[in-house]
Amino acid sequence: MLTIALVLALALAGYLLATTLRYEERAAWTEDQARQIGAELATTRTELEGTTAELEAVRVQLDTAQARITELADEKAQVGDDRETQRQLADYQQRISEAAGTVASALERCVQGQDTLIGYLNNPTAYDPAQLVQFGTDVDGLCASATTANQTLQDELAR
Repeated sequence: MLTIALVLALALAGYLLATTLRYEERAAWTEDQARQIGAELATTRTELEGTTAELEAVRVQLDTAQARITELADEKAQVGDDRETQRQLADYQQRISEAAGTVASALERCVQGQDTLIGYLNNPTAYDPAQLVQFGTDVDGLCASATTANQTLQDELAR
């Protein structure tokens, strides 16, 4: 019986030794896997930190680029505003010049007509009275035209 107990004890000891060796192998494998995973984790964290730093740098560059784009858009809008102002000014100057030319021309016709009428009135007996009256009415029309042209110029200048 002792022999059977010894054989059973040896069998149990052999079984326990084999199980222990398998657990040791399993523990060594698990430890190797944990070390590999830990090394990969450390590498991944380092890469993540680098990527995060790059991302932050890109965000700063994007903010700078957006600010510059906004500045350029503002500058372009200002240039457009300046061009529109210059165009309006040129248009205004052209209208004023045309109105001033019209006034000058109308005043010239008025003055010439009055000078001619004064010459006719200095010797009224040499001319037909009806024609003198008609010429006086014509000169009044020329001067009224000059007055209207002058009022148009004044209105344009008041804008």
